[in-house]
Amino acid sequence: MFGKILVPVDGSAAALRAVNYARGVAEKFESAVTLLHVIEHPGYLSADINKLPTSVIQDMDQNGEQILAEALEIFADFDGRVSTKLEYGHAGIKITDLSKEHSYSLIVMGRRGLSGVKQLLMGSVSNYVLHYAQCPTLIIKGEK
Repeated sequence: MFGKILVPVDGSAAALRAVNYARGVAEKFESAVTLLHVIEHPGYLSADINKLPTSVIQDMDQNGEQILAEALEIFADFDGRVSTKLEYGHAGIKITDLSKEHSYSLIVMGRRGLSGVKQLLMGSVSNYVLHYAQCPTLIIKGEK
């Protein structure tokens, strides 16, 4: 039923809860899982990325790899297939585009991962994905 699961992670507690939940679904349905981190730095969203210092790009990439490694630890003794992917751009657009391009059958993600101010300005990534993804999307609510 869920052959391929996409799990966006941003390093938040909500994202890690979603990773745990996705593991349970993947075990039940013998699904392949892709952990995705999207770097949303404004420099990546503009056409002139060459103006960013190399050290800034390296720091963002290292941070993204660290976030993926932390999420991957949850799958340490998982018998199925797990991969990681680091992308650049608008998180909501990247998640929905990748889910369509690679025919994911389910997206599992946390409900809240953004800070309050950023969320007011940009909107919720999970809300965007709910509205534009072409596959089922499971939003894992945080603990109260």
